[in-house]
Amino acid sequence: MTSRLRYLPHWTAVALSALLVANAPLSAQPEPVGNPVAAAFVKSHQLGARLGGWANKGVLPSDSTDFGDGGYYRVDVGSADFYLEGFFDYRLNRRMLLEFSIGLVSRGDVFMEEPNDGGSSIGTVQLYPILAKLKLYPFSGVKGRLFPYLLAGGGFCYGRHDIQFTYGIDAYYRAEFGGESETDFTYVIGGGFDWPLASVIGLDFNVQYMPVNFSGNLIGVSDYSSLTIAVGVKYLMSSLQSKKDRYRPLSRR
Repeated sequence: MTSRLRYLPHWTAVALSALLVANAPLSAQPEPVGNPVAAAFVKSHQLGARLGGWANKGVLPSDSTDFGDGGYYRVDVGSADFYLEGFFDYRLNRRMLLEFSIGLVSRGDVFMEEPNDGGSSIGTVQLYPILAKLKLYPFSGVKGRLFPYLLAGGGFCYGRHDIQFTYGIDAYYRAEFGGESETDFTYVIGGGFDWPLASVIGLDFNVQYMPVNFSGNLIGVSDYSSLTIAVGVKYLMSSLQSKKDRYRPLSRR
């Protein structure tokens, strides 16, 4: 965490630059509307979900890891997994959205053997990134149908090793044994583009990088950094104008 604080001035400068761009005065000339779908998009909040891949950019755990007292983990964790993310985007203006998201990735199965008491457990490792992000659209015109954006933000990632099944001599009393969790406050950067298909629905292509370094180990590993690539579908909700005004040219606002 301390090593990341030295980057705070740089991130502050980036954030201030984004705010200046977002709040810069729009052109005095009316911007022609290429199509009503694009005009509706730049006035809408967004609610949706993304599904894609989680690519490991951290450290993979060993196939077998000692955790003391003769016990050990055997793991089945790959370099990639499916990633699911739900999000809500609040539109601040035509050029900027504030996104709140919750993600989920299951990193794989964990088999825990404890020879001393004759019990064993089977579980999974799951990560939950909970983030707030600013999405900046550098090209705010509405002539086209694709809207590229950049994003940056932060939040925290909660990781947990859960026990789903135990068996052995002390299985009943050990149902909770071995469960462990870690939390890391982190940042996220990325980008993508939006593709509104109609006045109330759109698609989203999204790439995000997030470093995750827990203070402790989760199944023998602390670095769970990642790159996610996902495709989403979103519902567009009228925000800057009433529904009956969604198709009017922006110059009439």
